[in-house]
Amino acid sequence: MTWKSHIAIATAVTIPFNPSALGIAILGSTAPDWSEYILKFFSINVQHRGATHYVIVPLGIILFSFIFDFRDLIFWFGVGYFTHWFADSLTISGVPLTPWDTSRIHFFGGKLRTGDLMEYIISFSLLAMSVTVAKPMIETVYNFGGGDEYQNTFKVFSM
Repeated sequence: MTWKSHIAIATAVTIPFNPSALGIAILGSTAPDWSEYILKFFSINVQHRGATHYVIVPLGIILFSFIFDFRDLIFWFGVGYFTHWFADSLTISGVPLTPWDTSRIHFFGGKLRTGDLMEYIISFSLLAMSVTVAKPMIETVYNFGGGDEYQNTFKVFSM
């Protein structure tokens, strides 16, 4: 999947539950790919959809967040990371579960090709449905001051 789709899917998952965590979830949703560049900068060669794409990475991050977390930042980073793993599992390349697996997981038959029209239809349809569901909740929090210090951050939804 492309970064556009990863960001759209992470946004779709995050907005209905915690819109103030959107930025960190988006960062997590692209982390498996940009972390490859960081590792390569330090001369650590990793295969694409290899070590950075094991499902145990986001699950470990989410579990760690239950022990130590500041304002749910680690949790939502892990959720974004997991959405990346799940989205890539829909592609023909699939994703590995753990370092010990030689096969890759393909959900729903793994029929999507990266950059194909169907990838964008699925990811942006999911985003549209999510924003449609979340918009009234976000407007309520914003209009009635029932939120926290982040309530003004998402004024874009009060069109």
